[in-house]
Amino acid sequence: MKIVLKISLLLTLVFIVACSNDDDGSTTTGNTNEYYKYTIDGVERIFDYEVEGHLETDTSTIIDRFEINASGQQPSGDLRRIAASFSFDSNGVFMPATTYNWGLALDSSPTEKFYFAESTSSNLFVLSGDFTTHPIVATVTSAIPSNIGDYLEFTFSGTFDDNGTTRTISGECRVQRDADQNY
Repeated sequence: MKIVLKISLLLTLVFIVACSNDDDGSTTTGNTNEYYKYTIDGVERIFDYEVEGHLETDTSTIIDRFEINASGQQPSGDLRRIAASFSFDSNGVFMPATTYNWGLALDSSPTEKFYFAESTSSNLFVLSGDFTTHPIVATVTSAIPSNIGDYLEFTFSGTFDDNGTTRTISGECRVQRDADQNY
């Protein structure tokens, strides 16, 4: 009877662990051509299922954005998604700087900025656009993707406040420039 009980408990434990939907996001398709990945306090999240990047312009603002969208497939088949952007003054050159501070550029302050957020069906990872509380810096490590088909590669690192706890974040991305989207 003890053996049957132990086997039942072991199978129950295996079933509970196998059916857990508490994925850390590190599932990968093995795509090394295009990806977006980041680590928070040692836990890596990989988005390499579907990755795309494009210049987005809007004539109603002086801000242009290089937008990046990526998905990461979890073992359950559910997708995690990130949306990232490099924003800059459209009156200047395309992606004019190699370093971008955390935040969102605005018409009133078109300084170059980098920002991203992640969403899943049950979670949303969003930080405020305030560089002073989230000193995260992105550095473009490739040539500027001036033409469609060029690759943008960058890294980022810094810290952020998570309800009074300072967390460390770092990441990297490689994405091919797709067709522009003008509004």
